[in-house]
Amino acid sequence: MSGFSRWVAGTAALLALGLSSGVAVAPLVSPAPVTAQEFSFSDVPDDYWAKGFITELTRMGIIEGFPNGTFHPNSPVTRAQFAAMLRRANANYWERPNINRITVFSDVSSSYWAATAINSVVRTGFMRGYHDGIFNPELAIPREQVFVSLANGLGYTQALTQEPSSVLNIYQDASSISDYALRGVAAATVNGLVVNYPNVTRIAPCCYGATRAEVAAAIYQALVSTGHAPAINSPYIVTPAPAAATP
Repeated sequence: MSGFSRWVAGTAALLALGLSSGVAVAPLVSPAPVTAQEFSFSDVPDDYWAKGFITELTRMGIIEGFPNGTFHPNSPVTRAQFAAMLRRANANYWERPNINRITVFSDVSSSYWAATAINSVVRTGFMRGYHDGIFNPELAIPREQVFVSLANGLGYTQALTQEPSSVLNIYQDASSISDYALRGVAAATVNGLVVNYPNVTRIAPCCYGATRAEVAAAIYQALVSTGHAPAINSPYIVTPAPAAATP
């Protein structure tokens, strides 16, 4: 058996073990040279709303598929998985510096698969823990947390000059956004990070965990906003109204 065949067999077995045992397993990809065909997934058809975001983010090495050629676009993303994606994006593209001290979370052991990624995104200001000293790594991350994390880490929240309410009034469900997230979601909106499918005027901030497709779209838009990726033409990207001129 070739080295690559052994790798495929081994990773497939590992993934199967993780799914059957309930242990969180990060998506894996082949170490072999990547070709254009490898950016296509059997469960992401050409007309899928997030196809472009997923394809490009995979090509950039920030998000990965599974050994069986699937992507699971509608599966929820945990806070730990999101931390791993953010760490890759920051290490390879943004290179935001550490601004916080190392934080020890009671529910993230040093042997936890995403411990290094969690430590990294907390130190660089992308993510935070909770007041009781936990990180909740296995929690499905709400959409509003995705936008707040990206806006905070990239400095957009701090730089926002508009009143959040004047930005968020474009969303039919703006009243559902948590108080802590208002400024971050507004900053994410102003900077073009928000992609809402199927209704561009509904942000669904905390009703359910963000899916892999939704997270891919948000991270890709963040890369577009910093000049690290070309813009994708999508009707689901939120375009806020221009700020009113100061009298």
